[in-house]
Amino acid sequence: MLITRGYRTQLDLNHQQITLCKQHAGAARWSWNWGLRRKQEVYQQEKRWISAMELHRELNALKQTEIPWMYEVSKAAPQEALRDLDQAYRNFFRRCGLKKEGKWRGKPGFPKPKTKRKGVGSFRLTGSIHIYEQAIELPRFGRLRLHECGYLPTGGVAVLSATVSEKAGRWFVSVQVSEQVPDPPQAAGPPIGVDTGIKTLAQCSDGRAIANPKALTSELKRIKRLHRWLSRKQKGSKNRAKARQKVARKYARVAYVREDALHKGTSQLTRAQLPPEEREIRKAEIAATLPEPKAKVKPKRGKRSKKEPPPEPLPKNTANKVKAKQVKELLRQARILDAQRRPAVVVLEDLNVAGMRTEPQAGSGNQRCRIRRVQAANGLQNVLARRKPAVGRSLVCFHQTVLWLQPYQRRDRPFRAHLCLRASGLWAGDRS
Repeated sequence: MLITRGYRTQLDLNHQQITLCKQHAGAARWSWNWGLRRKQEVYQQEKRWISAMELHRELNALKQTEIPWMYEVSKAAPQEALRDLDQAYRNFFRRCGLKKEGKWRGKPGFPKPKTKRKGVGSFRLTGSIHIYEQAIELPRFGRLRLHECGYLPTGGVAVLSATVSEKAGRWFVSVQVSEQVPDPPQAAGPPIGVDTGIKTLAQCSDGRAIANPKALTSELKRIKRLHRWLSRKQKGSKNRAKARQKVARKYARVAYVREDALHKGTSQLTRAQLPPEEREIRKAEIAATLPEPKAKVKPKRGKRSKKEPPPEPLPKNTANKVKAKQVKELLRQARILDAQRRPAVVVLEDLNVAGMRTEPQAGSGNQRCRIRRVQAANGLQNVLARRKPAVGRSLVCFHQTVLWLQPYQRRDRPFRAHLCLRASGLWAGDRS
């Protein structure tokens, strides 16, 4: 099947490239704010919504008179920002319609102006994008060095766009590609129930427990020290900017640890658990079928251009890293032989507790979204169990069937998800 997938990795940029990235992010932010202001002005005067294409034509006219600095950046950055603004308006009107029908509880989310208060921002580029083992080539940037090699796909995919973003002083690139992947075989293993908690990230009905890293608790002492150090710096000084950067990096590390725990935990729930011996055997079989990675060379254009030599092999260390990542990616793909090892249905608990701001469950909402994405790629089904706060009952949606259930009271079976499995007819254990 044909899927659209994103790959995100870190960039290693020099000072000149960082300055150019900040210029592109500033152009995208300025275009968003200008387009938002123009949309509101046109609506007040003409009672209609101006499209992104009309805004882009007006922006091209302004480049020649008022904003000539816009020529220093790629035209894709402001153009994609205006398209994102159009999408934000469509989402706002869609949520307004759902709110009138009573299907949307939160705010509709009218687009707001962007500032640098929460970071430099991001920008998206389209057009001629080439991916190599150790670098990526973007319009107006040339080749940018990658922090890790062999992660981004270099062949067999169609590159749609590349988004460059900044977080805590580090720059990342997210490449959106369209690739062909084999259809996942349907899982046939016994269903499992997942009870999310605070002490442990998730407790499964088959006895497996996924530990919660508690990244904030482990880093809280260093964060307090950095905040005291920051408070002693004079406002507006360069030392204060350095201290703010260190605090931001520490908070970013906490977010990275939580995200890593989510990825690893959801992979354990949805993928087949192989013994170490069998895993090594499969790795050896996959590695024997893969060719040796080579450096990708872009041929020169022109009539007088000389014929390029064939691509040379990568250095041994780099080639081993690239091949190991390829083996790891192929090992993740679901197989028919592992259908019995993967659960056919995963029942997730959704307490929806408002005001829980202690050491979080590493993002229960992000965990559900992550599991849904992994399930779609591995041929699994998902059941979400909700608890109604007023009555104290559980709402189970299984194949568009709504069931109201009494809470499970026995202490020797603490998994609330077991109740959902019994109600849906998926539990094969004791029904007493």
